[in-house]
Amino acid sequence: MTDIESLLRPSAKGSFRQVFFAGKGGVGKTTMACLAAVHAARQGYRTLLLTTDPAAHTGSVLGKNVTDQVEAIDGVPGLFAAKIDQKQATEDYKEGILHDARAKFDEDTIRTMTEELASPCTEEMAAFQRFIDLSSTPGFDVIVFDTAPTGHTLRLLELPMDWSEQIRLKATGATEAMSAGDRQQKDRFDHAVSAMRDPELTTFSFVMYPESTPILEAYRASQELAAIGVATQLVVANLLIAEEQATTPFFQKRRQLQLGYLDDMKRRFAGAALLMVPIMDSDIRGIDKLDTLDKIVFGGMA
Repeated sequence: MTDIESLLRPSAKGSFRQVFFAGKGGVGKTTMACLAAVHAARQGYRTLLLTTDPAAHTGSVLGKNVTDQVEAIDGVPGLFAAKIDQKQATEDYKEGILHDARAKFDEDTIRTMTEELASPCTEEMAAFQRFIDLSSTPGFDVIVFDTAPTGHTLRLLELPMDWSEQIRLKATGATEAMSAGDRQQKDRFDHAVSAMRDPELTTFSFVMYPESTPILEAYRASQELAAIGVATQLVVANLLIAEEQATTPFFQKRRQLQLGYLDDMKRRFAGAALLMVPIMDSDIRGIDKLDTLDKIVFGGMA
């Protein structure tokens, strides 16, 4: 079992593994997440592919319709997919809070709460709640996340830590002990944080193509993740020009530039495994194309 293959299989602890694909917009996160999910399912692991990016085209890459409900993907036994509907998640989150509040407070208070809930923070929290709900879906060996561009992903991962601390501080010095609801919420957040920090349960990966801007953005984000205890274990170098493709002076020069950037990636992410993915002569759309890319990228991995 290669280092990379071990990062994409179920945890040695007998639990499922989470695999996150993050990076700058446009580097191929969705394609790489779909590739990893198809590969895991083809290895016999019951796999769930989730997208937290409202702009992602997961369904287009798979060639299948993907909704906010967990559904099987035809053509790949054991593969399921869903996406987080940000608008619906936010409405559900707001309604859940207001439903409980209506039994306790007057109309003026409810009106104030409704206004306060109309904020970006509410949307972020709703997305994370839905993220926890979907990632807690039972019966899966591997859960692959196609994430939003870097900044949004960092905020999503930092949310449980921020909110868990806020819940703790709210209870500190209070006249009453932490409420059962707060305790349950804090336990859920703490469990999510613990799983993300455990390299046997979570593989965090950055996707980039071999150029300066995506490498620098991924490196800075990896440093921020390291500060909250989440290690980058895998980096994906996408759209590489193979030696046999460099048949003209232009492509020969581009390949030499890429090799230099590959060295930079290896230096910056010295502790992570490197997965190299070649540029293809057509878009990766549909299971057949993903299977072809799977054989090219993982063909020697058993």
